Amino acid sequence: MKTLDEEVHTGRGHEGPCPGRRLMGTAATLPRGAMLARKVREQPRRLIPLGVLAVALLAWAGYRAWVDRQPYTWAGTVEARDIAVGSRVGGRVKEVLVREGERVEPGQPLVMLEAGDLPAQRLQAEGQLLQAEAALDKLRGTGHTRGTGSLAEQVARARAELTAAQVALDKAELDARRASTLFQQQVNTRAELDTAEAALRQARAQRDARRSNLQELAQGTDADVRAQQGLVEAARGRLEAIDVALGELTIRAPVAARVESLDLRPGDLLPANATSATLVEDDQLYVRIYVPETHLGNLRPGSELPVRVDSFPGRTFTGVVENIASQGEYTPRNLQTPDERASQVFATRIGLRADGLNLLRAGMAAYVTVPR
Repeated sequence: MKTLDEEVHTGRGHEGPCPGRRLMGTAATLPRGAMLARKVREQPRRLIPLGVLAVALLAWAGYRAWVDRQPYTWAGTVEARDIAVGSRVGGRVKEVLVREGERVEPGQPLVMLEAGDLPAQRLQAEGQLLQAEAALDKLRGTGHTRGTGSLAEQVARARAELTAAQVALDKAELDARRASTLFQQQVNTRAELDTAEAALRQARAQRDARRSNLQELAQGTDADVRAQQGLVEAARGRLEAIDVALGELTIRAPVAARVESLDLRPGDLLPANATSATLVEDDQLYVRIYVPETHLGNLRPGSELPVRVDSFPGRTFTGVVENIASQGEYTPRNLQTPDERASQVFATRIGLRADGLNLLRAGMAAYVTVPR
């Protein structure tokens, strides 16, 4: 009989032929199945990076599409027109009629200055004007001089004397022609002809003298009238200048505005042309933004745009495009690439409407939203 070890060695035993071979076959097939299972488990792990990449690309494309649909936002500053008011003559402050922060209407008095000697200067100028006008009236014939009358009367008299001299000359010429005819007919003597010719020469000389006198008087009168007219105009201009200076003693608001600063007290000396108060036209607030050249097509004059400020978060104010500058700023002379063109900006004025005039103040940071 074979021992158990021999049966195992020969492949025979209680369980049939070659049990050892079957055991060796089972051990050989187990590693191959494990490898297949491992490969199956490793395939999803290899697909994960591809899926993550695809999701990232889709997310990036969606983000870019969302960004492309977002409106542009440009930052600016709320601005207002400042008006510096003062007096062209200056003087000592007599009274201050308004306070800082008050609203004023056009023509409303702000500050009054003392008159000084301006009223006395006006009286002198008025007297000089009256004197000049009286002298001009004399030259024009409405006044009289002692003995000889006015220049206008002298001119009239000289004109009448010239007329009489011309009549005498005409008679002398007629007498001279008649005497010459009679002398040729041997009716008159030579002495009578000489007498007629001498009378003709004398009449002609008198006529020329009267004409010259009239011309001198007329020319002298015109020149004197023009000179005196100039004196009248100078005196009238002096009087008007003093009236303007008197008007400058009251400093008034040129337009409706709000008093931004006014630091004067009665008794202060205000120099001529110095600023006495600063006014702000807070009913004409606007935001100035600088739009790149590449986005200038998104703006149209007259279009309404939302405006936000940090002082009122969550609230939107209405702005209207009032003006787009016709000349760019901060740009190189030669624009070759899109990046260089993007550096060119155009100042754009966005006017604020009534819904923000009572709340907004000059100097606030503002943001203007422009749709694409």
